[in-house]
Amino acid sequence: MLLDEKALVTLQKLGLTYYGARVYITLVSLGSSDATELSIESEVPRTKIYNVLKRLEAEKWIAVEHTRPIIYTAKYPKDILKEKRVAFNSEINEVSNQLSEVYDKVIDNEVPKVWLLRGMNNITAKTINMIKRAKRDITLLGALYSENEIEQLKEELSYATKKGLHVRVISRQSIKLNNGELDIIKNLSSVIPQIKIGGPEFSKFVIIDDKELLILFSKVEDNILDIDSTIAIWIPNVSIASYQASIFNGIWNGYCQVDRC
Repeated sequence: MLLDEKALVTLQKLGLTYYGARVYITLVSLGSSDATELSIESEVPRTKIYNVLKRLEAEKWIAVEHTRPIIYTAKYPKDILKEKRVAFNSEINEVSNQLSEVYDKVIDNEVPKVWLLRGMNNITAKTINMIKRAKRDITLLGALYSENEIEQLKEELSYATKKGLHVRVISRQSIKLNNGELDIIKNLSSVIPQIKIGGPEFSKFVIIDDKELLILFSKVEDNILDIDSTIAIWIPNVSIASYQASIFNGIWNGYCQVDRC
């Protein structure tokens, strides 16, 4: 029997062995069957079919009628797959939480390391990654953005705001890029309630939970930012990040809220 390869791969991701996936799909296709027929149609060796069926029964993929011969019936696919998907997602969430906790502890140890990033795509990816891991505060200070970055930021910052994170931005109204002017305030004010006009030009500070700091720099010629030359320094250090956060907090009240300027 020809079996769908995608279905085989997906079932294996949900915990079935290769033979187990073949037998279950065959059983769904044939309806109730005995071991001999299943072995032939699924092309699972007769020497292995009983162990495969025993495991499928134990994992609740099939039902068994203890007649002569023993008859096997596949559980309704939608029901069993929903159950397995919920269990699989639960395991993923558990592993995700465990690994994230380990990752956060590494940062909390304040290892005095500094990483240099080059290229706006790499820097944007790091910025998005930091924002996604934020648990409390996201602050952005300065005016150095690319068009592609600001579109991705709008989505992530909007989601962070909806989750209840404290998101604040201080930026110049707009900046000049090689391909024209980028209105930062217009783009970000649609998704961030707390945004003020001001701060430094030609650089940007991204501070996450007072734990991580990303500093962006770019070459400037005739007041035009050369985005392609942008570099960034990532500092996962509590002391340094918290110092920069205290500077942000200190100047926050001195700038004008967008809707009140």
